[in-house]
Amino acid sequence: MQNSSKRPALFIDRDGTINKDCPYCHDPKDLHIYKKAVELIKFYSDKGYLVIVVTNQSGINRGYFSEDEVEVFNNELKKRVESMGGKIDDFFFCPHRPDENCDCRKPRTGMLRKILSKYDIDLSRSIVVGDRDDIDGEFARNAGLEFKIISNDGDESVG
Repeated sequence: MQNSSKRPALFIDRDGTINKDCPYCHDPKDLHIYKKAVELIKFYSDKGYLVIVVTNQSGINRGYFSEDEVEVFNNELKKRVESMGGKIDDFFFCPHRPDENCDCRKPRTGMLRKILSKYDIDLSRSIVVGDRDDIDGEFARNAGLEFKIISNDGDESVG
């Protein structure tokens, strides 16, 4: 029986899924959002899902950019997605390099535990969407969640 107070969530990757992947994206001038991703976000948010971006951002611990710069980028992404009819509820990111072997870096599930400490989510109805099966798909499988891969090949990106 499903708990009506819990909401399902769309856990969606950022770089390569919502926006065009530029190596170590952090400058809002490099933001190019895929229309297909916004349509997907809108579809799930209209159905009552929380939309939570889950992203690895090792550029922070590599010294390429700061957490503040990630926040500025994410805020601009959220603003632009909302101007196109979508809604992002929150962002969670892992700042660690792969060699740091942390628990919050996808495909591990530490980031999900942080999300669940903040939100009351119905995981049985939740889904992960990303552009890479080896990271996003494995994250979903490790968490016992449904996974859909998104291909943005040929999809138009906008501002």
